[in-house]
Order: sequence, then C-alpha cells, then structure tokens
Amino acid sequence: MRPITPHTSFAGAVWPAIPSPPAAALLSILYQLGQTEHCLDAEIEQARRPQLVGLIRHASRHSPFWKGRFDAAGINRLIESGPAIAAAEWSERWLGLPILTREEVQELGDDLVIKDLPKGHGHIAEIVSSGSSGRPVRISRSTLDHLYWQAFQLRSHVWRNRDLSGTFLSILRDEQRPPSSKGVHMRRLGDWGAPVATVWPTGPSVLLDYRASIADLITAIREISPDYICTFPSLLLEILRVARDGDLALPKVKEVITVSEACPPELRELCREVLGAEMSSSYSAAECGGIATQCQAGTWHAQSERMVVEILDNGGSPCTPGTTGRVILTPLQNFAMPLFRYEIGDLATVGSGLCECGRKLPVIADIPGRARDLVMLPSGEMRPPYYGHNAVMDVRSIRQHQVVQTSPINICLRLVVANALTREEERFIISKVDAALEGAFQISIEYVESIQRQASGKYAEFERAFSP
Repeated sequence: MRPITPHTSFAGAVWPAIPSPPAAALLSILYQLGQTEHCLDAEIEQARRPQLVGLIRHASRHSPFWKGRFDAAGINRLIESGPAIAAAEWSERWLGLPILTREEVQELGDDLVIKDLPKGHGHIAEIVSSGSSGRPVRISRSTLDHLYWQAFQLRSHVWRNRDLSGTFLSILRDEQRPPSSKGVHMRRLGDWGAPVATVWPTGPSVLLDYRASIADLITAIREISPDYICTFPSLLLEILRVARDGDLALPKVKEVITVSEACPPELRELCREVLGAEMSSSYSAAECGGIATQCQAGTWHAQSERMVVEILDNGGSPCTPGTTGRVILTPLQNFAMPLFRYEIGDLATVGSGLCECGRKLPVIADIPGRARDLVMLPSGEMRPPYYGHNAVMDVRSIRQHQVVQTSPINICLRLVVANALTREEERFIISKVDAALEGAFQISIEYVESIQRQASGKYAEFERAFSP
C-alpha cells in the first residue's frame, strides 16, 4: 500500500498527522505487527507467552471450568513455578490440555462467559456463529478484542498493497434491504468504512445485496465499475460464468476478494480471464477473527500474534509439513470468553519453507473446504442460499442444522435437536425460511441423529442434492 497520511485530529496539523485515539491505537498495533511478522516461530512464541499466561490466569480466576482443566493438565502449577519455563515442558503440558469442541461450547453456554473484564477492555457483545459445522454457538467478545480484530483486518490491506482511493464493492447481504424489496438493492457509501476509514481517507464503497438475479448483479457491477470486488466464491463463479458465456463485458478490477467459502479450482483463472484481476481470500472464524492472511505472493500466513494456531493429526500431535490436520485455535485477546484449544471444524495443510515475501510467520499450504452450492429457483435461476439462517440459529434447542434442496421445488431442513421442538417453533422456522426464499418452495423438517462431515472436513450447511 502506498504511503498515505492518516486522518488528523487537529486542524492545521495535516502532516505529519496526529490521529484520533482509535486510529492511533490501530496504527500502534499495526506498527508492532510489521516487526513481528519477520520473527521466527520461537521468537513469536516467546513474545506471546506473557499474553497467553495472563489469559490463562484470568480464566482460572473467574471460570471453574477452565480452572479445572488447567489444574488437571498441570498448567497452573507450571505457571506458578516461575517465569523460566522450558519450551519442551510447556509444550508437553499444553498438548495435554483437552481440545474444546463446539458441542462443549453449546452445552456450557454462559458458563464460559466472564463478565468481570480487566479495566479498559470495554463492553461485551454477543455474536452467533455456525461456522463450518452448522452447529450454532454463542460467542461473547469484548470491545478490546474487536479492536485487535480490526488491526488484523488493516494488516491484510497493507499486505495486498491496495489502493485506498479506489471504489470498493461488496456483494454480500445487506441487513437494511427492505423485506419487500425486489431487484437490485445497493447502498453507496462515502468511504470503505471501519477499520480502514477510521485511520486513512479512502475512496467510496458500495454494498450490493446479493439477493438479485445474476443478470441484475452483472448490470450493477458494470454501472459501478469498481476497483475491488468482495463477495462469496460460489456467487462470483456464477456471475463470471454468465458474463463470459453471454459475452457481457465486465469492467477490469484491481483485485477480487472472496470470503466465507472455499474457492472452486477454476475461479482464480476465471477472475483473470473476465476481470483481469488476481484473487485473494480471507480465512477467518466469527469466534476468533482472522486466522490466516494471504500476502501478495498468495501465501497463507498464520496470524500468530492474534492466536495460537495448531494443526493436529488424528492422534493429537502437531502435523508435519505437507500433511493435513484439524485446525485448533486459541485466541489471545478475548478476556470475555476465553477459548483454549478450540476446534472449529476445519482442516488445513501445514506449509514449509519461507515465503518469497520475506515474512516468517508460519505458512499454511492449503485450507481444504467445500464450495457452497447455489439454490436453484423453480425458474432455473441460480442464487446464493440465503434461507433465514439467523432465525434457525435463534431456536436454542437446535444443535445442528443442514438445509437441503431435494428437488426444484422442495427444501428440507435437517435438524439435530437437544429437545423436541414445539409446533410453534416448527412453524416459526418454516415461516422464516419460506419468507427468505420468497415462497418459492415447499418447506419440510426432518429430524436426524447427526449430520456428517464431507470428505473435506467441512459440513455442508446448504446442499443441493440434485443436478440442474
């Protein structure tokens, strides 16, 4: 990213600027990250140890669950023995700490939340995520944790050297779209929004709601003529295929950013062919924030300053380079709901060697995943599968869900439940799904004992069980 002067807080003090306190905090973290990204693993481990130890002490003090686990693993005793802890002994105790599963987070619920935050950590906010499992979990995060999350977002813009003066188009879900809205719904905004615009002046952005026909989305993209496009891989693939096959020229862009899903193998080359652009992806989890970021060379680097990232084999041992294992995460800055050795349900392949970018953060060679299916409307039109996801997750008895399109006119909700749903809850879910899909399908519910992973290790939250 070219040098750019931050917003200033004082009239006349344009350069060098004196940024506002929020911007100054983000820039301070970003400056430190610029140094640590060139550190070796052992140096990162040493630097983050005090942060991890402080989080463990906080959790042990306020959470009986975590105190019990740390005591059983001998970690509290090791910490109290003094600061000079041998790396081998720490590793042995750490690997003896049991993996935290999504099922445990569901069952423990508020017992994992710590409301007595250290001074300055701000307020607690709750989010609901199903991640790649279809299992809704409720996660509490502090204001301070959100600040760190923003700083790592900024890092991705810096690493990709993005031109902040350009127009940024997001084709995602807009919560402000009126329920009765038909066709294209877009909002033009004056800047890129937080956290980028908190720190630097930017060009405009546009939020284009994805609930429109592919033809209408293509027309909107041509009208906006953005410099950057951010959207889901499955939707982008359909847009580019229709544009290419229909000989509909799309404006050339500087970069395409995909989120939330795995990318189909052909998508990268299609971006080059149709948009003249390289593609990058973000790997994150709502529970934890950014897990890995791609540099300009396209290499995934684990965000080791944000969390402890472990990739383990089936026996619980760290994977060697070139092998694939389960992703286990320990976020370092969320004191509102500490998660230690949390399994998010993803698989990743350990990389090896140094990246050509010169950064020494651990390399992840691949993040296998399942590209999301598109829902096929009775008319034959393909659209992203928005089905009232939040309403389904609001019913607390639901432990896991999967939405399956079984025919051009039928949608089945497969549910794993802790307790039988009432008729009112069933009607509530069906009505919300029916409204989200605009009354185009017959909706049914099927209760199942479990929903299995795909071969990739992912759960298919939405699946189309037939070919067009």
